[in-house]
Amino acid sequence: MEAGFRCERCGAPLEVSPETIVAICPYCGFPNHISGNLKTENIFIIPSVNKDAIAKAFWDHIEGDFDLKRIKDEIEVVEVEGHYAPYWSGIVHVYGTVRYMRREQECHTDSKGRTHCHTVERHYTERVDEDMHLLGSARRQVKSFGVDDVMNHFSKTRPEGKRLLDLDGDEWGRIKLEILNTEMDERHARLMMREDAVDMVRNHFLGKSDRVERFNIYADEPEDVKLLLLPIWTVYYRYQNSIFQAVFAGWDGERVAATEPMNVFRRAQYLAGAGIGVLLGAFGSAYTGSPVGGLILTAIGGGIGWFFGSKVLEGQRVERGD
Repeated sequence: MEAGFRCERCGAPLEVSPETIVAICPYCGFPNHISGNLKTENIFIIPSVNKDAIAKAFWDHIEGDFDLKRIKDEIEVVEVEGHYAPYWSGIVHVYGTVRYMRREQECHTDSKGRTHCHTVERHYTERVDEDMHLLGSARRQVKSFGVDDVMNHFSKTRPEGKRLLDLDGDEWGRIKLEILNTEMDERHARLMMREDAVDMVRNHFLGKSDRVERFNIYADEPEDVKLLLLPIWTVYYRYQNSIFQAVFAGWDGERVAATEPMNVFRRAQYLAGAGIGVLLGAFGSAYTGSPVGGLILTAIGGGIGWFFGSKVLEGQRVERGD
């Protein structure tokens, strides 16, 4: 920890590391801006609803879920915690050309009305010229549950942010949460954005083609680069002897991801699915009509049995927001 930093409001000593962008005073709660390698004028914060609103959103979801409502009286909230996670956002202009090959079916009908099809290789060249809006974590550690879902929800809703420097003490007092440190400065973020933009274009064409033959795509320097502080809330709750969690986007209280207990009916569904997989596998092993057909049935049955069997062993379901 670095020494010498004191709260701008009360003068109390602050605990600051080289990556700290905002240090919250442990005595008065005032947010002190510690810029380091960052331009504090480019740091924006998305205001959050409070803890009570998140708790209400959680219980509203319980009431509206067919499975969870039946066990509502057995659910106990253990903790509701929130924080601001840093993300770099920017706009990258990508341009260039891509040549690719795609195998397609070509069919024709002969004079007797019979249809004949064969596979042909077709080559295409497409020009790329677009602005890409990118959002990525400013932290290098392994992402926790729900982080990607919060990012996706932000991309859909685009809440209005406010410059951190323009936030006064009263406003901060209403929305204050712990702010996680950034581990990536603006220079590194700009480099990553350019690489990510090119990779996204490459993945797009890899997904729509059988082979990319020429890839000449370039990315300009990112524009409108900002560090966004997104509020993320997590509700930890107990059901029987297990702890589950629900993740909410702090700006609108929308549940974006959750792990939830599996009731008896859903467990029975998964057991039935596992049983069907086992039967398919057994039928495939005993099938004598075609060796290839038998192997395919065995593989499909094994896959179905493994999927549903693993769900039974998990004892929970994972839900994602729309």
